[in-house]
Amino acid sequence: MSGAATLAERYGPRALILGGSEGIGAEFADLLAGAGLDLTLVARSAAALNETAGKIRRVHGVDVETIELDLTAPDIPSRATDIIAARDYGLVIYNAGATHGVSLFLDQPVERALNLVALNCASPVAFAHAALGKMREKGRGGLILISSMSGLVGSGYVAAYAASKAFEIVLAEGLHWELQRDGVDILCAVASLTDTPAMQRSGMVAVEGLTPMDARTFASGALGALGTTPVWYAVGDTAVEGLRAMPRPAATANASAISAQLWGIEADRGG
Repeated sequence: MSGAATLAERYGPRALILGGSEGIGAEFADLLAGAGLDLTLVARSAAALNETAGKIRRVHGVDVETIELDLTAPDIPSRATDIIAARDYGLVIYNAGATHGVSLFLDQPVERALNLVALNCASPVAFAHAALGKMREKGRGGLILISSMSGLVGSGYVAAYAASKAFEIVLAEGLHWELQRDGVDILCAVASLTDTPAMQRSGMVAVEGLTPMDARTFASGALGALGTTPVWYAVGDTAVEGLRAMPRPAATANASAISAQLWGIEADRGG
């Protein structure tokens, strides 16, 4: 999908961006506002939401609504229904779900893993179900789920996070197959290491040879891929094919070693 007029015609009049206060979400917001779409931005931090919304209003002159919401809350299905019913959304972007620090699965409370399942599995399902029915009726619209390269293979130190991100990839593939006949575009945009405020707060350390992608480059690439494929990999298909060619145990060992490097952990467990 390319061109401001095309974005507005295909996905207007308004976009809902969940996790839209900073980083990749804020870049999506700026790009879509520049194409003439009004916005609803959702995140936990009212201060960050208001800062981003104010900037976009000043620069682009579009209407920007903000909603402060914890996307792991138990009432998300009803909240999703209410939010979608309140506006005419032509595009929904689910961008929440960064990991904040890592450790072995059994070395952290089970609530932490369940929180990731709520954030990356239950909440995307709730918003997708609420939004896509209206889009199917109109015969147009789009949904973008933001996943991670962590979702391509199991990984120590981020076991639940990686599994939850795999869910988003597979969900998008199935929804794409179901809804392409109805004119609704579904995309899972799979991020590599990306330079965002959330990444900087997560405790990651610099690793030679691993250079974070620019958040705007990722957002622009995802919008360009929307409507062309069910899954878009920011690193390119060649890198993904190389990973998939590895035996699964070796790929998991490699991913676990990278996770340990990124968070400065001495990887002394696992085979």
